[in-house]
Amino acid sequence: MSIGLLYVALLVFGVFFAVMSGAMGWLSDLGGADVHVDASGHLDAGHAHPISGTIVAVFITGFGAGGTLGHYLMQWKTGGSLLLATGSGLLLATAAFFTLDLIFSQTQAGSEFAPDSMVGRDAEVTTPIPENGMGEITFEMKGQRETVSARSIDGIPLSRGRLVVIEKVTGSTVHVRAAEKRKAP
Repeated sequence: MSIGLLYVALLVFGVFFAVMSGAMGWLSDLGGADVHVDASGHLDAGHAHPISGTIVAVFITGFGAGGTLGHYLMQWKTGGSLLLATGSGLLLATAAFFTLDLIFSQTQAGSEFAPDSMVGRDAEVTTPIPENGMGEITFEMKGQRETVSARSIDGIPLSRGRLVVIEKVTGSTVHVRAAEKRKAP
């Protein structure tokens, strides 16, 4: 196979792979023990990853397109067309990565929040907290109502509807204290 046909084959394969990985995310599932990357290049952390099915497909497509242009259109020798192929593949893959990263950073700015940001928030007991036991509280965070497991920080029982303040977070459990009763306005 000549180098020109190899470039064309990579171009066709890259376009085919990009279409297929976009249509069926499982095609480029590069999951591992710690990080899952899907076809769109999305990490669980909400950012694009430089080695994902989409980025690899864009590199292969750019490599094939650059090589095809260098070999057939510009009629460069193998070294020149290989440099153009590599450069165009890297350029297109880099542009795709930064574009996807920008999109993911904008769309993933949703309802996630750091557990420490709950400390000091007012909440309401929704499932009674028995003496030295566990119940549930509900509070508002980033415009959404959140419900979490809760314990009384001093071990006293807290009834349903009681206003509390979140004092600390331990794992998925918050520790609360009874809020001072507020006077009606």
